Amino acid sequence: MNAPDPSLDRLERSLGRLLQAGVFTAAACLALGLVAFMAIGQSRFSTVTLTLGLIVLMATPIMRVVVSLVAYVRMRDWFFVMTTVTVFVLLIVTVTLAWRRAAGA
Repeated sequence: MNAPDPSLDRLERSLGRLLQAGVFTAAACLALGLVAFMAIGQSRFSTVTLTLGLIVLMATPIMRVVVSLVAYVRMRDWFFVMTTVTVFVLLIVTVTLAWRRAAGA
């Protein structure tokens, strides 16, 4: 049986912490924005807080890809570097197209 690779273990722990931090931050912003909305109605604070929560929630998987890309480059695992670059490009294209579509609507 092969011993586990310490660099992969570190990567998994880092990604786990990143995902937890992103989800908890997004949940806190969304909860705070919802409470503010229910308490005082639609205000600048509630709108900005809810929007920030949604942006953090959507950015979390993108940040996961970025962290993975950096880790794979440091490990010199070129197959996974190219795979991760492909995923990153597809994410950026999708976000850009969605953003343009929303701005035009």
